[in-house]
This record gives sequence, C-alpha cells and structure tokens, in this order.
Amino acid sequence: MRLSPARRRRTLSWLLGTALALTALTVTFRPALTVPGPQALQAGADLLRQRTVLVIVGHPDDLEWYVGGTLRRLADAGAHVHVVVATSGENGPNRTRTPDLPGTRQREQLAAARINGYARVHFLHLPDRGAARDPRFLPAVQAILRDVQPGAVLLFDPDLPSLPYLHADHQGTARAVLTAWRTPGPDRPAVYLFQTRRPDTATDITRVMDTKERALAQHVTQNGGNGSGMRALFGGRSVGVRHAEFFRRLP
Repeated sequence: MRLSPARRRRTLSWLLGTALALTALTVTFRPALTVPGPQALQAGADLLRQRTVLVIVGHPDDLEWYVGGTLRRLADAGAHVHVVVATSGENGPNRTRTPDLPGTRQREQLAAARINGYARVHFLHLPDRGAARDPRFLPAVQAILRDVQPGAVLLFDPDLPSLPYLHADHQGTARAVLTAWRTPGPDRPAVYLFQTRRPDTATDITRVMDTKERALAQHVTQNGGNGSGMRALFGGRSVGVRHAEFFRRLP
C-alpha cells in the first residue's frame, strides 16, 4: 500500500517530532557536570575539609551506596560523620530470609558504619515508604541538627535526581529537610545533594573504593554480601579520576 504525499509528510513530521522529543529528554535527564572538572574537584576538596557532617537517608545501605567513599574520606581526615537513617527498610529485599528484617538491617548498617568510621548512626525507626509523610520525621531531624551542629548536610537531590531509581523515602525526606532549611535563620549549614543529574562538586574516592565496596557488602540482606556491583556507576572520568562521587551544592 502506497502512502499519499500528504500522509508521507505527516508520518515524516511525526517521526521527526518523536526523535526531537527523545533527544530533548536525553539531554534533560542525562547526568552532566555544570562546571569544569577541576572546579568540581576543588569544590569536593572544600567538602572534604568539613569537620562535622550530617547525612540524612531513607534506608540502611543508602549511605554506603551513594556517598560511602566521601564519608570514608571525611572520617580519614578526622571529621565527625553523623548519619540519620529514617527507616529500617522493612519493605526492602530479604535475600537471607531473616525473620527480623528491620533488626537485621540495622545491624548491617552498624557493621558498615564501623568500617566507614561514622561517629554515630541515628535510627529514626519510621515506616518504610512513609518516612517523609510521618509527622515525627522533621522534628527528629531538627533535634539532631541542633545537637550535632554540622557544617554541612548531605541529602538526596529531590529536584534534579539522576535516574532511573527514585524512592519516596529518598527524595521525599530530602524535600522535607530542605523546606525547613530554606526558612531564614542564622548559621545554616552548607547543603550538598547527591544522586543528582546536575552536579557541580566531585570527590575523588579512588583510594577508598575498596573500603566503600567492603562497607556496602555488609548489607547482605540487600546484595548477598557483594558490594562490587556499584563500581561502574561511580566512574570519575568526567573529572579526570578513576572513581568519584558527585554532588550539587546549594548556595
């Protein structure tokens, strides 16, 4: 069946429009540095000079997966690394078939914390997939902020997250904390957002990559004791190093 000239034009127009839309989506959602590589590494060096840092995540294993190398380097430099784990991940995988998944995941997190040198793990024990909506979440975080008084806070990026994995307890908790952080007040800590598709800060984690892998491997219920699966996802070629973690710093 031959198409009429008018129908061919419509078909070609549709194909061209689809191709342009897909190209625009790729450009929009593909992670890309917003500054030159050396500038990103210099910003990362500034982050690594922080003396007290607070990291807020949704579940056990989020820390080691997304920012474990940066946290190990901070601890190596003598920083006090405090972490908040909002839930015990009771809705996550259970590869070991433990009858007490929340308790087991908390123990796994503590084992990873010992390897990575965290000063303290603050467990909030909120519902998995419901932490951000829980009225206890923000007051608990604010109390920890007042107690720890960090120079920097590390959060998931709620507005420009890298894809494909999104989770209500990742972006949701970060959005709640940022809403409070943006309220005018004295001495606000610096904020660095991770799992971001528009980073301007990079930390070289090449020399601690083995430690990051070993810490992640403590989460046996999630990965079967193999932490090596994330290596390819933390390449640092764009900033001229072998492995890196990336952040977006809020002004």
